[in-house]
Amino acid sequence: MSKKIVVMEDFTVRGTDNMKVFDALAEKYGAVVKHIHVQKDIQNGEEFAKMFLKMEKQGPDVIDEEEELLEAIQDADIVISHISAVSTKAVNSANHLEAVCIMRSGVENVDLANCKEKGIKVINAPGRLAVPVSEFTVGLMISEMKNIARSHQRMQAKDFDNHFSNADHSVNLKGKDIGLVGCGMVGSRVAKVLKAFEANVMIYDPYISAEKIEALGYESVELNELCARADIISVHYRLTPETEGMIGAEQFALMKPGCYLINTARAGLVDEKAMMDALQNHRIAGAGLDVFHEEPLSENHPLLSMDNVTVTNHLAGHCADIFQMTADIMMHALTHYFETGEWINQVRY
Repeated sequence: MSKKIVVMEDFTVRGTDNMKVFDALAEKYGAVVKHIHVQKDIQNGEEFAKMFLKMEKQGPDVIDEEEELLEAIQDADIVISHISAVSTKAVNSANHLEAVCIMRSGVENVDLANCKEKGIKVINAPGRLAVPVSEFTVGLMISEMKNIARSHQRMQAKDFDNHFSNADHSVNLKGKDIGLVGCGMVGSRVAKVLKAFEANVMIYDPYISAEKIEALGYESVELNELCARADIISVHYRLTPETEGMIGAEQFALMKPGCYLINTARAGLVDEKAMMDALQNHRIAGAGLDVFHEEPLSENHPLLSMDNVTVTNHLAGHCADIFQMTADIMMHALTHYFETGEWINQVRY
C-alpha cells in the first residue's frame, strides 16, 4: 500500500519549487505526495519573524489553525514541514499518521509529548545549521575582539578614530582560553576551527564524557570553572526549562574583565539582566550577539548604542544554500525509511 505524504509549503518557500524535491518519492517508491499551502496570511518577512518567534517560545498551538492541513492530514502517513506549525489538533485529526518530519534541527513546530502519546515519530534535520552557524560564530568572535564592525561603522561616518573601549582586551585567538558551553554539532565544529587558530579549548557539556572530550584534544570543565578561566565564552546549547538562564549573575561575577561572551544559539540561555549589567558597567570586555530576548530589537534598545557589543540580526544560520542542505538531510532520512522501514534522525521524546 502506497504512503501518503503531505508537504507543507510555507512563506519561506512561497513562489519557489524548493519543496518539489519530495516529489521524487512518488516516482521512486510509489508514494502519494500532496502539496498544501500554509501561512497564506503572512505577507512579509517581518510578519513571518513574529510568527516564528511566537511559535519557538510557545509551541505550535499558539499559531492559527491551517484548515487545509486539518483536512489533508486525516489520511496522511507522513507530514513534512519546513517552518510551519503542525498543531496538536492537526495531529489528533490524523487516522494513521506515522511521522512528522521537521526540516529544522529544532522541533518547536510540533508538540512532542502529544506525538509520543500517540506513537507518532518526530524526525528532524540535525546539523543543517552546523556549518553556517559555526563559521558565523568564529567570525563574530573575531569581529567583536578586533573591532571590525565598529571600525567599519565609524569609517562610514567619516570618523577615523582607532581607539575603542576594549583596546586593552583586543587580543588574538592564539593561546587564549576559549570556553564552549555545549559541544554538539555546532559547538564541535567551532572547537575544531579554534584549534586551527591555536587556541586552548575548554568545554562544558554534561552530556559528553570527560574522556571523550579530552580524547578530542579539549579540556573538560564545569560551567563555573569555564566562566572563571575563559577569555571568550561561546554558548551552543538548546533552550529548555533546565538550561534557561544558565549563564546568570553568578557566572558573570566569575568572568574576567577581559572576557567576551558570544551567543549565536538562544537568547534565553543567558540571563538578560545580568548580561546587560555586566556590559553596561564594563565588567566584561564585550559581547557578540546574534539572538535577543526581544526580536526585532526596539529602536531605543541599549544594545544598539553600547560601545562594547557587536549585534547581528539573527543571521548565523543564513546562507544561500541552506535549503538544499536541509532538503538533502531530510531526503536521506525518507529514502532510508522507504528502503528499510526504519527511521533515522528520530527526535528523542
